[in-house]
Amino acid sequence: MRVIRKMTAAALAVTLSAAALGGCAKGGAEPPKGTSGASAGQTSGAVSEKEQKPVSLTLCSSDNTFGLSTDPELQQAVIDMLEEKTGTEIKAIIPPSSSYNDKLETMISGGDVPDIFYVSQAMTRLPNYAARGKVLCLNDYIKNSEKLSTISQDLYDALAIDGQIYHVPYVNPKMKVLFLRKDIMEQYGIELSNTPTTEEFMTEMQKLKGTGIIPFSFPKFIDNFQFFMNSFGAYAGVYKNEAGEYVDGFQEPQMAEALNYLKELYDSGVLDQEFITTEMATMREYMYIGKAACDIDYTTNYTTYIRESAKAGKESDVFPIYCLYGPNGDGGCLNESVQIAFSISADCKDPQKAFDVIETMVMDPEMYPAFFNIGVEGKHYSINGDGYLEATEKAANSGYSPKYSFLYDSFIGDFDLKFKLSADLESSLPAQQEMIEKSLEVKGPKYMIPSGKSDLYDECSASITSTWKEIVSQIVLGSVTVEEGMDNYKNFWNSIDGDAMLKELNQ
Repeated sequence: MRVIRKMTAAALAVTLSAAALGGCAKGGAEPPKGTSGASAGQTSGAVSEKEQKPVSLTLCSSDNTFGLSTDPELQQAVIDMLEEKTGTEIKAIIPPSSSYNDKLETMISGGDVPDIFYVSQAMTRLPNYAARGKVLCLNDYIKNSEKLSTISQDLYDALAIDGQIYHVPYVNPKMKVLFLRKDIMEQYGIELSNTPTTEEFMTEMQKLKGTGIIPFSFPKFIDNFQFFMNSFGAYAGVYKNEAGEYVDGFQEPQMAEALNYLKELYDSGVLDQEFITTEMATMREYMYIGKAACDIDYTTNYTTYIRESAKAGKESDVFPIYCLYGPNGDGGCLNESVQIAFSISADCKDPQKAFDVIETMVMDPEMYPAFFNIGVEGKHYSINGDGYLEATEKAANSGYSPKYSFLYDSFIGDFDLKFKLSADLESSLPAQQEMIEKSLEVKGPKYMIPSGKSDLYDECSASITSTWKEIVSQIVLGSVTVEEGMDNYKNFWNSIDGDAMLKELNQ
């Protein structure tokens, strides 16, 4: 069965020629002459016995890759496939996803940087790795890769540092919108468009007061409140404004308006009163079982809501709210941009081969789903008599749960599937693709501050983020007023010499 996913102009179209990526000013390396980014495993002319020996590389990625199983034998099946396709010998380092960032940081700080490694929270972490000289500049490698140069340059530019590229994205940028259960909308007469105003959202969701249903469930991760800050033209953090100057968004007057609105959401009972302890999994479960009417989540999770609500006996479609427009017409969905990618160590002895491995993982229509989603046929799954994918006993016992997000979140145009998709997934995929496209049309801002522009900022960026998050939570929960919270932040800003920091950034 063939499934074809067409790439839209908004999300995936190639915007500029690969040649525009240029070369690296420093820290980069030219691809070995004669390779020109050739696909892994290709050779030309006579090959010596030494050259035939597989290149040995270390690959570090969390245990929510390698076929979505923590079983070593099943993980090895994915590694075997990757080795065969790339002519390499892979030593895999597979930390648990919960401790992956700490493990990677320990290796990088200790000088034992994996040849290829997965980067999460890339907008924060990658600039730091680049400033420390730990990652290889990839401009020339990308330019010479027929496949990876087709990825929209916007996704390379998102993390570029002075025009230099240190990463390869493997999925489309993630956008979060509000999901509202249609059955609850109809039962309680909630009337909202896909892009209502902040006032309309507040008014309509208050119709659920006294019903026992949580109007709006929200996770404890405070940075998700940026969705609502977008409605007021506010941005939490240091960013470069339209005048080209770095400013502190948390101290701008529009932030106070956004915080007043968030406080009103909570005080009115629209926002879950227990949100501060709510995990993402709990928030989703509330939606699946109909305990909550609305939440915030990735557009790519739409099909999961359809499937899981049906499994819970509370089947319902969900209605997407892409953004809320504020009093001045501002608004946008939550843009997480390029937060996950792969990089190569600056000390890698065979960077071209390492790059070939990344190209295979990201662009090979057999390798991509095996590595990121469904694993290897005969190991993770078999195809039953009706033509559907079925987990093997070993995979099922290891917690394996196949996902089909490769059909819509990768950069690969089509997949030849050997199995059928379930009827509900087949029918919901077009709607999900539409949501992805529409969210990209109204995406909110996301800014990256390159490391090395200000020593003060590099030292204090983490504390700036943790401080504004803490103050936002205090304001919403009512332990301080908006005015008190803003004053507390100002005191913190002065304590880190924030104004001098901005001067450094703007030099």
